[in-house]
Amino acid sequence: MAQQPNANMPNQQQLATMEPGEAAATAVGVLAKATLATAKNHPKITGSWALGLVLVIFATGFKVSADVARSYEADMQAVDLSEPIAKAANKLRGAQQRQYEASGFFSCDARCQHYKQAAAAAQAELDGLQRTEAAGLSDAKRGVGVLSEYAVAETRDTFWTSFAGGKSFAKRQSMWDLLFTGLRYSSRDESTASVVLRWLVQLLFNFTLGLCGALAVFLYKLWGLTMSYQPDPLSAVAFAAAAALAATSMVATYLFAMYFCAASGVAAVGAAAAAQARIEGQRRQDPRYRMQQDAARAAYADQRRGGGGQPRYRAHYY
Repeated sequence: MAQQPNANMPNQQQLATMEPGEAAATAVGVLAKATLATAKNHPKITGSWALGLVLVIFATGFKVSADVARSYEADMQAVDLSEPIAKAANKLRGAQQRQYEASGFFSCDARCQHYKQAAAAAQAELDGLQRTEAAGLSDAKRGVGVLSEYAVAETRDTFWTSFAGGKSFAKRQSMWDLLFTGLRYSSRDESTASVVLRWLVQLLFNFTLGLCGALAVFLYKLWGLTMSYQPDPLSAVAFAAAAALAATSMVATYLFAMYFCAASGVAAVGAAAAAQARIEGQRRQDPRYRMQQDAARAAYADQRRGGGGQPRYRAHYY
């Protein structure tokens, strides 16, 4: 059944009869009421979104005892292999550089093969150190559990790192779009308002693409992060689902705020412009305004003729 329009909601003609400031405020109010009505019509989606925000704000994980915390910190320091891994990475880069210098365009002679085997051995050494460190870290994390404050803090750091990367991507793309929009702009082809509106749409698209991509990257990393704590299946599914819901709600809130602000700005400016055009039209129809304009044009014509009815003499210089 089709939804009946709200009788209390002003239409476009009613907005045009208001003052510009009142019309802008009314347009924003109408948009806010429509948003609230849409949220009420979809209680499951709204409830899931609200639950995700609650998790973002209040979920900090279970606090572990002091003994467990000390044991966890000691185990994390014991399995730290950052220095050997850094040395192995430098060794691998050197081997790969020597292999690159010894290789030809389409061939690899005996000298090149020697350096290639050395690079493969360095890669295997680095992979082994990384696997050893990951296994030790996983054993240390098992002591605190996936529902602990340590797991929640690591998940938050992973999400905000991905989120910052998505915003950086959107900002870079928007900067380049603004640059090329300015290069393509010509006042004879289109108005300034259309250029600004097109760039605003491109800005929203860039942030949507960047933040949705950041959310996808976080969700890809989430299961591996969860399993690094070696939880039981039920705890793993519950933690991953809660983290995914919280991350999705945060991204949706950010994008919704951007879209709502943009739509409110466009609606407010459009309503104010329509009201101002109506005021200008009424003033132009006023006989006193017409008489004032005719008098101004006549005075300007007299000034152009020099005020005496004869064309002014303009000196010529040769």
